[in-house]
Amino acid sequence: MSAYPIAIYGSGLFQDGYPTPPVPYTQQAAQLNDGITTVILWSIHIHSGGDLYLNDTLFVSGGEVKYATDGKTGANPDFPDLVKALMSGGSVKDLIVSVGAWSTTSDFTAWLAARDQVKANLGALVSAFGVTGVDFDYESEDGYTSQDQSMIVTLTLDVGSLGLYATYCPYTATDFWTGCLTDVYAQNNQAQIVKWMNLQCYAGGTGNSPTDWAQAVQAAGETGVSDAYAFIVPGFAVLGADGFGPEEMQQTFQTFAGTGVTGGFLWNSSGIWSTEASGDGQPTPADYAQAISAGLGATAKPRESVEA
Repeated sequence: MSAYPIAIYGSGLFQDGYPTPPVPYTQQAAQLNDGITTVILWSIHIHSGGDLYLNDTLFVSGGEVKYATDGKTGANPDFPDLVKALMSGGSVKDLIVSVGAWSTTSDFTAWLAARDQVKANLGALVSAFGVTGVDFDYESEDGYTSQDQSMIVTLTLDVGSLGLYATYCPYTATDFWTGCLTDVYAQNNQAQIVKWMNLQCYAGGTGNSPTDWAQAVQAAGETGVSDAYAFIVPGFAVLGADGFGPEEMQQTFQTFAGTGVTGGFLWNSSGIWSTEASGDGQPTPADYAQAISAGLGATAKPRESVEA
């Protein structure tokens, strides 16, 4: 059986290159649905007042998705049909939106200052596209403070109040992120909203050990995490994103076989589309998904319920 989750950060998914992407959008949807279980729409930026942007494109404002009317600005008007195709009958089971990126902590302070409007805008994404969760890609350039932790916990609780789950995407600051887990669990009536951690093992997270992070979760106390090793989902960059191809991906995940790690993620879709467009259609997301599963030799596990 395949590993779970096999996630991918969809960099500007169905929007980058609009209206002429390197790989047609319908082809992107079909390819993702051949092995990927979880698509993470990256990156949502939150502006003052709570408007959501998909990278530099206004995406949601006033509780409504803003579609392009001139073929140039605004969200791709084919987004609903593409997401429907993505979520229909294939391997993809979850669509998550990711907030943040390197050097964008302002996304989170803007969110904190406009929580009600952000809730309405996230609710619009749930209604329009069936979004099931929110990924926290909080990457501080000047350390992680107790005030930062309080903010992340508050916003995680907001996500849970919408009936969604959260994932965290750390690359450093183990104590900070496990502290967020314990606080969310304590403040949410001993129910954990965070489903897993997408552990960055590339760029600034190069050399991260999933087992070290799992042990840190185990040592953190009351987190509500029943399987710390499955909770850690390591991720690596692909060809076209300063990473490597399926063969090396499989070799890398072989090092985690038998540790309790059951899934992995790919950084990112734009890298795959760029190399696919210039490399005779290879490698595809399915090639990378197969590499993760073959490397782990893992059995798929059902997601635990979220008691938000």
